[in-house]
Amino acid sequence: MLIFWVSILALGILLYGLLCEFDLGIAILLGFTREKGGQSAPRSTMASVPNGKPIPDGNEMRLIVAGVVVCVAFPVVYATVLSAFYLPFLLMLAGLILRGVASERRSTERLRWVWDAASSGGSLIAAFMQGLMVAALIQGLIISRNKYSGDALSWWSLFAAMCGAGGLCIGYALLGVYWLMRKYQDDVRTAAYRFVPTLSLGSLLALVFAFVYSMAANLRLLAH
Repeated sequence: MLIFWVSILALGILLYGLLCEFDLGIAILLGFTREKGGQSAPRSTMASVPNGKPIPDGNEMRLIVAGVVVCVAFPVVYATVLSAFYLPFLLMLAGLILRGVASERRSTERLRWVWDAASSGGSLIAAFMQGLMVAALIQGLIISRNKYSGDALSWWSLFAAMCGAGGLCIGYALLGVYWLMRKYQDDVRTAAYRFVPTLSLGSLLALVFAFVYSMAANLRLLAH
């Protein structure tokens, strides 16, 4: 039964990452890309699909399914992790809500730049918080008698910040670029292609930093 629930959880997270996170990546690019006339390739692409979203909202339900699986199958883990990540989890939800509202409102011409900035900022916050929480889990939490014993900011570290910014923010943006290249032609594809070297290099540097940091930390532990 344990293997069953772990498999369902892993499948839900995998599908969420592959089928939804490129959408976050496209929204992140809205705040960094400009083309002729002040328009960006990602922005023109997002404007060409309903509500500015290339995929239905239903794909994001996989994240909720993963949370429900953890709550039902692993209640102790759920309570411990939620206690540790109370603040980043709320910030992630706030980013997703802001992004959703901005995507619905940006179809109007009035204050469209505000909603574009809100969509990009909300997506950036959500992606950063997801990467930060994953990195904090990799580093390990302070657990005592099956309860979280750290303070409200024990999850914060340079390693977690680098994984959040370089691992998921850049990684999601790279997924968004590849989606644009596959889905569109001509100017949109050309503009998206220009981002591949920069984003690939940034993602690679983040992975190298995470690897070196982890090796250095493990060597210090082994030395003691």
